[in-house]
Amino acid sequence: MKYLKFLLVLLFIPFIVKADVGIISGDNINEEKENNNSSVMFGNNIVSNNLTKGIEALFGNNVDYNGTSDYLVLFGNNVNINGEINNDGFIFGNIININEEANINRDLVILGNEVTINGQIKRDVKVYASSVIINGEITNNLTIKANTIEIEEATINTLSYNKDAIINISEKAQIKDTILTDEISQNYSLLDNIMNYFINLVGTLILFMAICLLLPQLFKRINKKNATINTLNFFSLFGFGALSLILIPIIIFLLFGFPFTISLALLILTLFIIAICLANIFTGYLIGYIIWKFLKKEDNYLLIGLIGITILNTLIAIPNFGFIFSFIAIMVGMGIILQQFKKD
Repeated sequence: MKYLKFLLVLLFIPFIVKADVGIISGDNINEEKENNNSSVMFGNNIVSNNLTKGIEALFGNNVDYNGTSDYLVLFGNNVNINGEINNDGFIFGNIININEEANINRDLVILGNEVTINGQIKRDVKVYASSVIINGEITNNLTIKANTIEIEEATINTLSYNKDAIINISEKAQIKDTILTDEISQNYSLLDNIMNYFINLVGTLILFMAICLLLPQLFKRINKKNATINTLNFFSLFGFGALSLILIPIIIFLLFGFPFTISLALLILTLFIIAICLANIFTGYLIGYIIWKFLKKEDNYLLIGLIGITILNTLIAIPNFGFIFSFIAIMVGMGIILQQFKKD
């Protein structure tokens, strides 16, 4: 849980402290410039050569980080780290390579499937993965939770790993101290929950970005309606959303009863399913909008959505209580969607 808090702090610092965070989105991004403040990139293929004096946040499928930043938050499928992180980093992905050119000056947290570390990390490293290969230099402590571990020509101060891991330590490895921890099976549930959280969050944020790009005027209209939001409006949105989840299935069922309305029923059913899938995005955006107004900043659709959706996904991920927030979010989100069909 503390690593989740660590990530949220990294995500929220630039939005709370600075209003001029750079936002870049697209399919293929190859960026090389100096950012005096934090930077956020969304895309399919991302290559970052930036010098960022703040937090560099990268969300993509294939991500190559070759630049320098104070902090790094990275979500990707195939990840290559060749650059420098002046302070701390958090990396979540499928295949993660910390290459020889990489230099991390403080702590690093990695959640992935296949992780290879060849670079230099000057403080602590925590890795949660299926397989891990270490060739680099870890100045302080290396903590691993994995199924298979390969320690090759590595230099490590203290190595800590789960005792049920299949581990191979080369004679060339230099390890000052070794600590065995509990079996990883005891950590599956927590690890799965954390990974599911990030997968859901990234998927929702990518979908939100797509809507922003395709329907830029939609959130301008939503902001206009949100400007008058109060407790009564909130319960009204919840009520309309709950009512729609009752009445629309009934209408669809009745339309399926007549041959000439089956096509219409299928269309409404498709739109209904899409609306339910998008409901959390609009509720999250509403949460972000309310917080953004407290900051008294000029409207920025992407930052508002990023803040609100992250907060909502975090609430939904809370054990035992998350389903309550999920239920409320769907009701309110459906109400917001229906509200867009109402004339101003």
